[in-house]
Amino acid sequence: MKLPFRSSLAAATLSLASLASLSAADEPGYFDFGKFAVGSDSKFVEVNLQSGLIKFAAKLAASHEPDAAELLKNIRHVRVNVVGLDASNQASTLARMESIRSDLEKKGWEKIVTARDPKAKGSDDVAVFVKSTDETIQGIVVTVVEHKGTAVFVNVVGNIRAEELAKLGEKLDIKPLSKLKLNAKDAKQS
Repeated sequence: MKLPFRSSLAAATLSLASLASLSAADEPGYFDFGKFAVGSDSKFVEVNLQSGLIKFAAKLAASHEPDAAELLKNIRHVRVNVVGLDASNQASTLARMESIRSDLEKKGWEKIVTARDPKAKGSDDVAVFVKSTDETIQGIVVTVVEHKGTAVFVNVVGNIRAEELAKLGEKLDIKPLSKLKLNAKDAKQS
């Protein structure tokens, strides 16, 4: 009797887990980076947070950082990949990054930041894309090639309001974020 119950419980758990992972991919702000080639002599980090863990973090933050907690409540998925570059994976990783940036533009994501200076020794190459509606940011993708030989890929999925980012920016003294408050007020008045 116990064996069929355990099998059913395991099957139900796997089904729920697969539904949770499908729900992130169904979000308009989700972007699949695919797989990365890991260099033989370089670091690789992958962080993949689903909504359950993010909501738990929001509850923990609520008493000390209510603005951060409010922002976290509206985030559904966060994926971060840090890929160390060496001779074995540099070309494929940089090609993957260019492909990701191109795909984002083709799919209607708005590029809001480009920072690159090929003439400056040791400069980084940064691109930030946003998928949004008139009211909210549905997704953010950040791609960075650091001069130290690291590529970084970030995707934040949610339903984020500019006012929430502005409050958090003020609280943490992050000037570009705190300026969103002015822009949000200007947009409401027009």
